[in-house]
Amino acid sequence: MRRARLRGFTLIEVLVSVLVLSVGLLGAAAMLLGSLHGASSARRELAVAGLLRDVAERIAANPAGRAAYAAASTADPASCNFAPCDAATRAAADRAWFDRSARELLAAAATGITFVPATGVAAPDRYVITLSFAAVDDELPGDISLAVLTRAPVAG
Repeated sequence: MRRARLRGFTLIEVLVSVLVLSVGLLGAAAMLLGSLHGASSARRELAVAGLLRDVAERIAANPAGRAAYAAASTADPASCNFAPCDAATRAAADRAWFDRSARELLAAAATGITFVPATGVAAPDRYVITLSFAAVDDELPGDISLAVLTRAPVAG
């Protein structure tokens, strides 16, 4: 007697292949979500670094107002745009601009902005600017610092 040859797949084989395929697709989706989260974090940190670099250039361009950068200010950022102002007023306006820009960039995530003059004989013209921001999702809190040399540029 001849046995009938089965053609096609059995139900169990189909279920196993669907299970293997779904596990693979779930893994791919998890990798995609992880890469999107990483890209978002990198974009935010790049924007923060750009903001710190901008304020560092402002401090370097205003060495006479160095001491005024460490104090929190209520100055209007536009107060020196159309009229000449002294170094301390320029520093206060720069600091107010930086504070507002950081809060806009990070929304509610900005937790601390500090301008700390470096101490010691070796670093009288240096600042350490730190911008801290809160965690997004389960990410660790960010903390980006930048050391700034505030000497006046030398004309060549």
